[in-house]
Amino acid sequence: MKTQEALNIDGKTIAVSNLDKIFWPSPVITKADLIKYYAAVAPVALKHWSSRPLTLQRYPNGIEDEGFYQKKCPDYAPEWIRRFPKVTDTKTIEYIICNDLATLVWLGNQGVLEIHPALFKVDHFPAPSFAVIDLDPTAPLGFAAAQETAKKVKVVLDELGLRGYPKTSGASGIHIYIPLQPRYSFRQTSRLVEFIGSLLVKFYPQSVTNERLIRNRHGVYVDHLQNDANKTIVGVYSPRPLPSAPVSTPINWDELDQINPEDFNLLTVPQRIESYGDLFEPVLTDLQSIDHLLRLFP
Repeated sequence: MKTQEALNIDGKTIAVSNLDKIFWPSPVITKADLIKYYAAVAPVALKHWSSRPLTLQRYPNGIEDEGFYQKKCPDYAPEWIRRFPKVTDTKTIEYIICNDLATLVWLGNQGVLEIHPALFKVDHFPAPSFAVIDLDPTAPLGFAAAQETAKKVKVVLDELGLRGYPKTSGASGIHIYIPLQPRYSFRQTSRLVEFIGSLLVKFYPQSVTNERLIRNRHGVYVDHLQNDANKTIVGVYSPRPLPSAPVSTPINWDELDQINPEDFNLLTVPQRIESYGDLFEPVLTDLQSIDHLLRLFP
């Protein structure tokens, strides 16, 4: 790419600039590299990000400068970018919907280094698409602790007759998605994850916690509070504004013990997709019922 140019994507013109700006210093990854990454993963990533209001984390000057979260679609955004007005008790926020490569490239040019899709699709709002089990190791624990807890979660899910699909968080945690038929409430999905967490705490009290207060935590925190219409979690295939440009990457259960999350980054994930395909595809298709469990968490 040149330092500046105009890209034509599906009849839409996107002016991109400062393409040599360094977003990650080591390894050196520029804005041009970020846009190339988004273009490379778009065929699979957009399946998971589309039709969902996005919360964006922007670092216009790279990760060594201060970034900020953005929910509202800016007034200067092209008119062809789709918006979704979400009404709260006090205001209405127009979120960006990213259904196409043109919008994704525009986001990359805005310095969007992290993408948080909503847990619901606009066509099914307010029903969530899945329940999310967020495994967050308490410092100084790291990814190894999340790995061990994820294996315990798999055992519980098998006992409950549920199928979960794991991905790295791009940091030290692991996220496990339970895709659901879009007919449940966020209260029900939150209670489901809370129930799973309570079972883990009961059997593994030394290594698992559901304590909300950080100062009182130990082991790996099972966060059920992420399951809320107003919450988001970093999207699968999204970069993270952290050293080495890690990416939140889907994994197979049988490779859980062998992986190092540092191996999944902007430079390696496109090749992984070519080799393994979209390991998160079942999250879109394996829509499960939890009717048989609702009596356990009224």
